[in-house]
Amino acid sequence: MDEAERQAIFACQQGDLTQFTFLYEQHVARVYRFVYFKTWHRETAEDLTSVTFMKALEKIGSYAADKGNFSSWLYRIAQNTVIDHYRATKPTVDLDQVFNLASRQNVGEEVQHQLTLEQVKVYFTSLPPEVQELLIMRLWQDMTYQEIAEVTGKSEGALKMATSRALRNLRAAVPYIVLLFMNYR
Repeated sequence: MDEAERQAIFACQQGDLTQFTFLYEQHVARVYRFVYFKTWHRETAEDLTSVTFMKALEKIGSYAADKGNFSSWLYRIAQNTVIDHYRATKPTVDLDQVFNLASRQNVGEEVQHQLTLEQVKVYFTSLPPEVQELLIMRLWQDMTYQEIAEVTGKSEGALKMATSRALRNLRAAVPYIVLLFMNYR
């Protein structure tokens, strides 16, 4: 956590909630991506991201830096918000996604890309929720294993093994994905 973030958190905890804008701008894109890959629906992800930040604003006084970094605290709120959402709603199909027409010149390439994305989505949604979360945090959120350990309460070694195993299985299940998406470090 950098000094500007630390000062903004302190100011919010002292009652200057205008400083929350800085925190929001620093984290909104990552939280949105995290929520999106849990819901696979743009509007739902936008709504749940907003709810996450509203909850964070309401509970900013309870954040304690000695218990973990601010982004981990936000991810826990986002994770709980998504869980609450799924408890309260039944999944629906977005018609815009079903009838999405090709927009690029090379229709064949777009079709192959779409098929690969569908394969990844099918594989991804077949994974246990904790493995899905791990891959989202590590690959799409670019979180360190230490940050993920703070969110999940698991050891860094266990997280590294689970990530390695999941990626190996993904590469075997969808080989083309290596060329398209995996620039894994």
